[in-house]
Parts: sequence; structure tokens; C-alpha cells
Amino acid sequence: MTEDTSTAAKKRAASAPRIGLVLGGGGVIGHAYLTGVLEGIRRVSGWDPGDAEVTVGTSAGSVCGALSAIGLPSELMFRYVCREDVPSEEELPDLAARFRERPDEEWTERLYRPTGVAPRPFLSSPQAVLRALLRPWDTSLDMFVAGLLGEGFLSTRTIGDIVEVVQPSGWTRRPFWAVTVDLDAGTRVAFGRSGAPRTDVGRAVRASCAIPAVFAPVRVGGRRYADGGIWSVSNLDLVAGESLDLVVCINPMSSLEGRSYEGPVDRITSAIHDLERRMHLRFGRRLGWERRRVERAGTPVLLIQPTAADLEVFPLNLMNAEGRPAVARRALETTIAGLETRRDWLASLRILQAAAT
Repeated sequence: MTEDTSTAAKKRAASAPRIGLVLGGGGVIGHAYLTGVLEGIRRVSGWDPGDAEVTVGTSAGSVCGALSAIGLPSELMFRYVCREDVPSEEELPDLAARFRERPDEEWTERLYRPTGVAPRPFLSSPQAVLRALLRPWDTSLDMFVAGLLGEGFLSTRTIGDIVEVVQPSGWTRRPFWAVTVDLDAGTRVAFGRSGAPRTDVGRAVRASCAIPAVFAPVRVGGRRYADGGIWSVSNLDLVAGESLDLVVCINPMSSLEGRSYEGPVDRITSAIHDLERRMHLRFGRRLGWERRRVERAGTPVLLIQPTAADLEVFPLNLMNAEGRPAVARRALETTIAGLETRRDWLASLRILQAAAT
């Protein structure tokens, strides 16, 4: 590249829209949904999610967000989750070759390994319980419940391995925040953000995925950290005031449409379906508050949530790994359709396309 060409490229980069990416939680099914949406965005707009100005990931979103910020292409993540043939090494960056050599089944078979250590059986965070009682406006019901529950007995080691196979140590090449909760203080901590404790990205992702009463909390600097979804399944409000031109928020755990129930089994399990609907609505209300906060700070938000078509292939068990290929493929389809037909997404699509040029 000549000096003039290099200078022109730098000027284009400096003038390009600044895009933030926020990826919510949702178990292994939520991770599959995220990969499908990200690949759909890339195919329609040409924008590479790995070029986000900052990526914020919570729980399953921290896995997808970390890999994206490291530089793993969205196409590779999508095809890997769908168990399709991965592009040849000549078409991928060097780090992707390390990832493609590890079969998907290797992770899923080792996902639920016991820690071998007896967990605290209840009241994992008295501080979280006390904070929720004294400052109910500044915490959540999930935080209160998580503080009452005991610690989990399963290890997040395998989740960390997924990231460490391409980033054995250190942090990501692009700004990335892995959202967790400090159980010893009852507060939210985003590893990678200014002022947060320093750690490796793999360990931060492990902490962000440590679901209370299921996975053991992860220690960093002598303190215990757990799933950031305890605070919020999206944590979209963290990017308020970051002077971005657009925030793309993908949230697998909320939906404006809901699942349709028609068969006899659905009627028998109507209580479970009703609980799912209520959960989506509750998470959606929190997400709506966070979105308004970001938009009041001057940044538009492109919010992508599962449609009724997506929920048709969502298993009720969000940790059911067998359902991932169908979820990822459907998410790809609905995202492409939305970007091509929804008028309320048109302005956001134009910003994404401008960022891709």
C-alpha cells in the first residue's frame, strides 16, 4: 500500500460512523441466535461486526462478543455453530485456523463438568441481598434472587477454552467489555472497561457465563464474579454517552411477538409457555428502559430480538445444544428479511453500510 493510499484509508476510517455492538445472554441457544443475526447483518450491510468501536457481551453474548472482538469472522462462527464446512485456511485469518481444528462436539460434551469443590449451599451473596433491600431502585429482582441462591457446582472452564483456543492470554484486539456481577460487593463489573480489574479475556468470559446455582463463580483478584445477566440480560445502558453513531443491540431473551401455541402438547404445557412469555416481557421492559437511556444520550439503537418465526425453533431449554443449527439458520433468515423490508430499520442499515465503505 502506497503512502497516499494509506493516508486515504486512514481518513476514511476516521470519518466512518462509530458503531457499538451489544450482545445479550441466552444460553447456548442464545449464542446460536447471535451468530445468525451477526452473519445476517454482515451479508446485507457489508459491515463486519469485528470492527465495532466497542462490543459489550453478557453471558452467552460475552462468548460471541469476545470471539468477534478478537477477529473471528461472523461467517466462521455461523457455519461452525451450524456444523457446516468451514472455509479453507487460505480464506481465513491465522487465528481462525486454530478454531476450526476443534470440532463443535468437543465443547458441548465437556460443557457440564463438576468443579470437584463443594459449593456454598445458599446465600452466595449477602451483599447482593442487602443492596437489593436498601437500594431497590438501583438493582434487580434477579440480583436479589441470585444472592439468596447457593453457588453452582459446575465449572465454566470449557467456556473459557472456547475463547482461549484463539486468544490464550491477554485481551482482544478491539475494545470489548465482558459484563459480570461482583458477588462480594453486589455490583456490576464490565471487564475490559476502564477502571475494571485486569484479567485475561478467557477468564472474564468464564465469569460472565457463571449462572448462579449452576456454574461456580470465577475468582479474579480474590473476588467472586458471576453471570452479568443477574444485573441485566442486555446491559445496553453501559454504552450510553459513548459518543457512538449507532448501537446494534441483539437480545435473545426478549421478544415483542412471542411464540404461538396451537398443538395439544402446547396446551398441556401452557404454564411453562406463559412463564416464558412473562420472562420475555419482563426482560423487554428492562431493555426498553436501557434503550431510552442510550437514545436520550444522542445515539440511535437498532434493537434486534427474536421474532415469532425465530421462537418457533427455540427449544424451551436454552442449554439444549442440539437445537443450535436450526436457531442460527432461522436467525439468519429473519435478520436478512428485517433489514431488507423493515422501514424502521432503514436508517440504521444506511449507517451500517456507511461504516462498511
